[in-house]
Order: sequence, then structure tokens, then C-alpha cells
Amino acid sequence: MTDDLIARLSTDLQPVPPRALERRLCLALAIGLVATLLVGPLVLDLLVGRPFGGAWGSSMFWGKLAYTIGLGGLGLVAVPALSRPDRRLVWPLLAAGALVLLALGAGTMGWMQADWAMPVLMGGTALVCPWLIILTAAPLLGMLLGTMRRFAPASPTLAGLAAGLLAGGFGAAAYAFYCGETSMMFMAVWYSLGIALTALIGAIIGRVMLRW
Repeated sequence: MTDDLIARLSTDLQPVPPRALERRLCLALAIGLVATLLVGPLVLDLLVGRPFGGAWGSSMFWGKLAYTIGLGGLGLVAVPALSRPDRRLVWPLLAAGALVLLALGAGTMGWMQADWAMPVLMGGTALVCPWLIILTAAPLLGMLLGTMRRFAPASPTLAGLAAGLLAGGFGAAAYAFYCGETSMMFMAVWYSLGIALTALIGAIIGRVMLRW
């Protein structure tokens, strides 16, 4: 009976092409990034009235890009491994936490030197920044989670968290082109919050959507 069942289950098996998981993730990443980059002109410029290049060329602009792409890159390292049933790669998630703490430390020092002036922390867009980052990251997060449904992650929650970190980081990088804030403390708090909320959304959806 067991041999017969195994034979029937294996009758129509097709070989999986090498690196199939990575190829599907790369395709989802490419499509999601294009969609995320389109959110800027369509939403931030037309609907929100935020002009392109708010702090273009400033040192803080490049700092925001390095920070957000760094967090997104750590998510990119974690997603392929956490999408498999036999691997748990958590060091990129821990490294992301360490990077956030480093940014908060540097931002706090700058805020202290500014005599704890509230504009350094709040800027002019603190109340909308995290939500606009989530909105900008949403297309990429949706594409990643939709693709990852075909996989079998050992931990759906961690896989979703990594996808959210990836999407949040690159979504925040796209948003940085429209952000005119130039404070390290602002970036460390509000950009980090937007990315963290995107990662949390990915973890919550992934817990249900990526279950197998």
C-alpha cells in the first residue's frame, strides 16, 4: 500500500530548474520595485503635493539612501533563505536591528548638540512620514508575498518579516527622493518606524498567507 501510494505521488513529478526560487524572487523584486517607484509620482507628487527631490544632493539625502538601502539589502539577504523549509537565517534581521540602534545613537547625539530642539526630531512631516513609507512600499511587499506563497518557508512569520524589511527599506529609499527633512534624528526615528511597521505588516500577513 505504501509503495503504491509513493508510486502514484511520484508519477507526474517534474524536475525543478536550478535556482528556480531565486529567479522567481528576482522577477517579483523587479516588478515590485518598478511599481514602488511609480507610487512616488502618482501619490506623493500628484495627491500629496510633495515635489520630487526635496533634499536632493544634501549629505543627509545620501545618508537616508544608504540607511534605507542597507536595511532593504539585509531583507534581500534574508528572504531567499527564509523562504525555504530547511533554513533559518536570522543574522540579517539582527543586523538590521543593530543598524537602527546605531542610527538612533548618532541621531540622539546630534539632537543633544541642538539642545533637544523639537524641530530636529519632528521636522515638518513626522506625522505622515511612516505612513507614506508604508504606502510606497506596499506594491513591492505585495509582489514578494504573492510570489513567496509558492514556497514553503520554515517560519512563515519570519519570512513575511524579511519580505517586509526588504520592501520597507526600498520603499523608504524611494520616498527619500520626495522628503525634504535633513535631520539624522528624524531619519532614525520616523524612517525606522515606517520600515518597522512595513516589516510588522509583512510578518502578520506572512503568518497566514505563507503557511503550508
